Amino acid sequence: MKKTRSYQSFIFIVFLLGIITCTPKPYFFRNNYKSANSLLHETKNLQEDIFLKAHLKNGEVYILKDSWEVDTTENKLLGIGISFDYNRNKISEGAQSISLDSVAIFETNKKLGKTESKRIRALAILAGVDVAMGGICLINPKACFGSCPTFYMNEEDDFHFADAEGFSNAIAPSMEYFDIDALNNPPVMDNIFTLTMKNEALETHMVKNIKILAFPRDKDQRIYQSPDNKFFRCENHYFLTGAKGANEDLTDLLKLQDRQERFSLSDPQNLSSKEEIFLTFDNITDPKDLGLLISFRQTLMTTYFIYSAMGYMGDEVGDIFAKLETSSETKKKLENGIRKELGKIDIYVLDETTQKWIFQGGFYETGPIAFNRQILLLNVSAENTSLQLKVVLNKGLWRIDDFALTNIRESEKAIEILPYEVLNDGLTDAVAIAEINADDEYLISMPGSEYKFNFRLPSKGGDYELFLYSKGYYLEWMRENWIKDKDLLKLRQMIENPKRYLRMEAESFKEYERTMERQFWDSRIDTKNFSYYGT
Repeated sequence: MKKTRSYQSFIFIVFLLGIITCTPKPYFFRNNYKSANSLLHETKNLQEDIFLKAHLKNGEVYILKDSWEVDTTENKLLGIGISFDYNRNKISEGAQSISLDSVAIFETNKKLGKTESKRIRALAILAGVDVAMGGICLINPKACFGSCPTFYMNEEDDFHFADAEGFSNAIAPSMEYFDIDALNNPPVMDNIFTLTMKNEALETHMVKNIKILAFPRDKDQRIYQSPDNKFFRCENHYFLTGAKGANEDLTDLLKLQDRQERFSLSDPQNLSSKEEIFLTFDNITDPKDLGLLISFRQTLMTTYFIYSAMGYMGDEVGDIFAKLETSSETKKKLENGIRKELGKIDIYVLDETTQKWIFQGGFYETGPIAFNRQILLLNVSAENTSLQLKVVLNKGLWRIDDFALTNIRESEKAIEILPYEVLNDGLTDAVAIAEINADDEYLISMPGSEYKFNFRLPSKGGDYELFLYSKGYYLEWMRENWIKDKDLLKLRQMIENPKRYLRMEAESFKEYERTMERQFWDSRIDTKNFSYYGT
């Protein structure tokens, strides 16, 4: 379930701090509502009794049973059920009428078809539908494949290495943002460029924009992206000449961009433990305006935390996400929580004169699937032909393919290219192309969906460095086994005291760590053989 700021996505966990601590009353005030809510989420009822919960922006909740319909003229949801006020006291029982524009989030255990209201599909957390879909992820729900949208230049490529994953941190509508990913494309031979987007997880993807950022490039030139989404034309490539960890020589592993990654296992006593890697670069022929290149992605540690947090919410997941959508106070907590405690990949350069390590900056992108290729501008002497760097990173969180140096020549501005065609199941999809190119529409991608986007580059025969711009959000489906793990006190600890949580959770995480990778990839949905809509 990729990125910057706000999977994969610890920002949403931080948001919950405001949800839990800023509400006028604690969770136990919902006594009149809890019995109805618990009954809906009991395992024996989850697949038998169909329901739709509408969490309104004003705090009210409506629970509709068995069936409902949308009055498209009045833009209202109609059905039979129960309504509760902000304090979860019952308002009424019987026929209900709800303005769709007043809803913050929906929650349902019904499989939503294409004919279902787009507003409902766009805001619905699906609960327990994984059981109805063949038991995917039942063995180990915390290792279930989750990805946000994945993108491939070659749709037949090994799914272990997608070319990009979009907006990994946007796990709720209010957290929507844009994400930019380097595609590391080979020379472009034609002016038509194709990119395939897949939904390979039990998630609903709401894709608002897809476009290509193109930069003309000459031979022996590359354009790289910085962590703050600036772009630089670069020349020369300096391979590292030495790399050492605590007790290992990492030179061969980190020298080439070859998908042979270096990663470590987590500290069994503390999941926030740090480690250091020391890099050496010799024979730098042009020491002016150097930038450090890195190819990296995350392990499944963040996936574990996100799924754990969802489990801690239990049958109150809809209530908590509704608060996330309506509470402005939570946005003040963005810089706290687990993400800050885990940290970035921090880079230091050794000052040869003072023999002190000088901090340069850091890298951070959420997501365990696609590599991120980025550049960090270094503040170093323009006379040194050799350089020593120190990398400080969380132990067990990062997978690194390579480090290299390059010379930065100038900043660049992208040519933005919208898709001119979208193919769905091999056929032109006029609705999809209209949705993806509109400013106020979303392309809804359900599990098993696969869309092919065609872009027309400015000129045939010219070569371009290409980046993917994607914007949107996604909603994780609530696994049945997660509901059984409800623990609001542990959720509070995760948010309010992440240092303690990361120590206390270390032993539990170690039980998953060695087997998560295989289970994660094995639970990925094959878009060639599965479709949510059954077509």
